Amino acid sequence: MTTHTHVLTPGGEFRDPEREAVFQAEHLPERLRQARLAFFWAFLLNLLFYVSDWRFFDQAHFLAAMTARSAIVLASLGCLAAASRVRGFRGLQVLCLAWCAATIPACAVLLAPHTEAALFMLFVLPIIFSQILPLGFGPALAVSLLGSAVILTGYLSGRTAQPWDPALGLGLLTENTLLLLLLVRSNRLQRQEWAARRAERQANQELAEGRRMLHALLQAVPAPLLVLSREGRIVQANAAAQSYFGETALADPEALRECFGPEDYARITTPEPHGRTSEFEAQVRLADGSTRDVLLNVSTAALQGAAHSLAVFVDISRRKEMEARLAELANTDPLTGLANRTRFFDAAGTEIRRAQRRGPLPAVIMLDIDHFKRINDSCGHEAGDLALRRVAMLCRTLLRCQDLAARLGGEEFALLLPETDRHGALALAERLRLAVEGLRLDGPASMTVSLGIAEVQPGENTVNAALVRADKAMYAAKRAGRNRSVCHGSGIYARNEG
Repeated sequence: MTTHTHVLTPGGEFRDPEREAVFQAEHLPERLRQARLAFFWAFLLNLLFYVSDWRFFDQAHFLAAMTARSAIVLASLGCLAAASRVRGFRGLQVLCLAWCAATIPACAVLLAPHTEAALFMLFVLPIIFSQILPLGFGPALAVSLLGSAVILTGYLSGRTAQPWDPALGLGLLTENTLLLLLLVRSNRLQRQEWAARRAERQANQELAEGRRMLHALLQAVPAPLLVLSREGRIVQANAAAQSYFGETALADPEALRECFGPEDYARITTPEPHGRTSEFEAQVRLADGSTRDVLLNVSTAALQGAAHSLAVFVDISRRKEMEARLAELANTDPLTGLANRTRFFDAAGTEIRRAQRRGPLPAVIMLDIDHFKRINDSCGHEAGDLALRRVAMLCRTLLRCQDLAARLGGEEFALLLPETDRHGALALAERLRLAVEGLRLDGPASMTVSLGIAEVQPGENTVNAALVRADKAMYAAKRAGRNRSVCHGSGIYARNEG
């Protein structure tokens, strides 16, 4: 269930401060462990680097390098010791920022010799600042950009300017951009997973509460009810049970046992501790040979000082069939296994709303099998159905995991391509067209498709207008001779003439 507390900031964190605080509190132990590891390895590795720094012994940079290296070692050791006193995420942020404040200038000094190792570390340090330290997005952004600027300044200082120096700055900026995008994605996925787990726990609690309510209702419902001894002897059965199981099954305990699987029968005849109720689903084989799905509610009843099982049966066979059928009809085209119209339009609306917040907008492709009626008339409707399934199989094979293919009706398909422009959509359309062209239905029989491509435009809140444009482009492809892909409004079309 989506609420305002699930809205994320551009940095991938919860916009609601209270929800973000709860998230950070639950993840604090792991974040502290990550910080301790970072401080420990920084301490240990810089101790080892003392050995390499001796090559500057007879150079002017030696004293500065040893001082800078010592600053990093002491800062790492101090932060490692202080981590044990951190009690909240804010304190952890302060500790990490303090470490950065001490190490960034020291790193800038260490890069001053302009060696190949210094150039390597110039591009490694931003990874540590943005990805290794457990910082929030805002502090990570500030530390990464500011730290990169400081260490770049240290690297460039003390030498003549070179033509490639601006490229180093652009390279660092590009690296920081990519690293921050990775941090945003990680933040977002972590919080979505956390929110999903909490929602699942809440759903399970609500489901458990519903089952307790169902137990109370069953006592008043005219459902089959049996009272059984620990040995499986039927003490009492109501009229609904006699009608449901049949008199033969109720007259013989062994016959009743044959109606259930061994585990289910054991759960029915084994009384629960007083005050507890067991509720589970099972299958029952009735006297006429049919198998039914039932919901069993088993509780303990005390009769003449002995514990007995009170089992209430609710037939849920029709509900099971209906749930499966409704789920299939609501989301899937029964012939091809692709999404149907309802699912396609729902998914497209969700993607457009996402793209309006974070961009870019998606593209859509309309696909129609050329001369489909001719395939049905000449090869039969089974060949037509096979053609539809083959096209669906190619869609599933060629599309990315985030793309969605749907059969809108007849021989018409629609593809939703998130974060794809018309050129990318055209390239996919051509791969799909060529793949269909290579299919063989029955012997030499083949088929082709015409495809129309359109992009969702800014300001459009639904996919309808884009589908209309893609549909027009598709019919333009048909008028141009079929077996081709056409982009709406651009004059761009593609077809392999070879």
